[in-house]
Amino acid sequence: MAKGLPGNFWLMSTGSLLFFLSFNILLPELPEVLRKMGGQAYIGFILPAFAFSALLARPFSGWITDKLGRKHAMIGGALFCVVAGLLYPWANTLWLFFLIRFLHGFSTGFSPTGFTAFTTDIIQEERRGEALGWQGIFSNSGTAAGYALGASMVILWGQQGLFVASSVLAFLAILIFSFLPETKPQVEKTQPEGGLFYPKAMPPSLLMLLVCVPLGALLTVMPDYTAGLGYSNKGIFLTVYIGSSLLVRVFSGKLSDRLGRAAGIGIGTAFQVCALLLLFFETAFFPAAVLYGIGQGFNAPSLFAWAGDVSTPETRGRALSMLFIALETGIIIGGLGSGLILNLYKTGFYLVFGFCALASVFALAVAINQHKKSPLTRTL
Repeated sequence: MAKGLPGNFWLMSTGSLLFFLSFNILLPELPEVLRKMGGQAYIGFILPAFAFSALLARPFSGWITDKLGRKHAMIGGALFCVVAGLLYPWANTLWLFFLIRFLHGFSTGFSPTGFTAFTTDIIQEERRGEALGWQGIFSNSGTAAGYALGASMVILWGQQGLFVASSVLAFLAILIFSFLPETKPQVEKTQPEGGLFYPKAMPPSLLMLLVCVPLGALLTVMPDYTAGLGYSNKGIFLTVYIGSSLLVRVFSGKLSDRLGRAAGIGIGTAFQVCALLLLFFETAFFPAAVLYGIGQGFNAPSLFAWAGDVSTPETRGRALSMLFIALETGIIIGGLGSGLILNLYKTGFYLVFGFCALASVFALAVAINQHKKSPLTRTL
């Protein structure tokens, strides 16, 4: 563990790991739940329904984080996850299943805004990138572990046991969040700046959208592309990508603390451009996964730290919620765009990768331009 980061930060990060684990353990089993009720044709809507409802929650999560407090956002989101886990076994129709799925996604739009604002509150600016790198390691470990553990839990405890485990994990996250101090400023402005949004967070939000368009496309097409190459494990690209991303997050966060946020994003996006060109020319599958993951490991801490830098404690929740809105929007655009390309051109994977590379080149140009404006400062 990194020296000098406060104990409450590690406590919150542990809670974030449990929170992400709580709903990601369900993903391997939810398609089977739909099949049992005759919803085979709707399996493709499991993730979009979740992501879209999370997107709708983001503006309100920022307002609640700033107005009511960081703990309200963290605990409130996790509480709905407890309820959702207990409701899934009662979903015996398609409309009820997707209603629960929608509410589950809406609830997960709150907690990440709360605990990211908490981190930026308690960590000094010169170590903010490093801390957010560690937070990303905990959160993404919960996601990755959820994919791996969900199927095993079903074997051990059955489908009902899996849903109960999801609720228990979310409840444990609530217990941890309840021990944290509230870091929301006690004195607020009479008229909060920016309403539900915070305009000064537009530059990192634009970059977040641009770097997440390729991510949304890759999440959509890589399972089929990987199978087409002859690999039995359709998730191998995403596994390598997540692993390499986790390995560099602390180092990349420290580098953005030293060189500036736009510099960190520029480095990360350059790695991703190289990865996407390798995929476009069909030259190196696994190196592309590693390079793309390294790029994401640079981009995420730098972007969230940037939003923390340009916001005040009174506006931090709304600034961070704008980044999450951009993240969800980019993933949705990338997913829909890649699907459209493949519908028009059945063998058009290289067109998808070319589309992703162009978005990343545009992001790189924006990052370079921002860095030229303020080359060595963190508050760009």
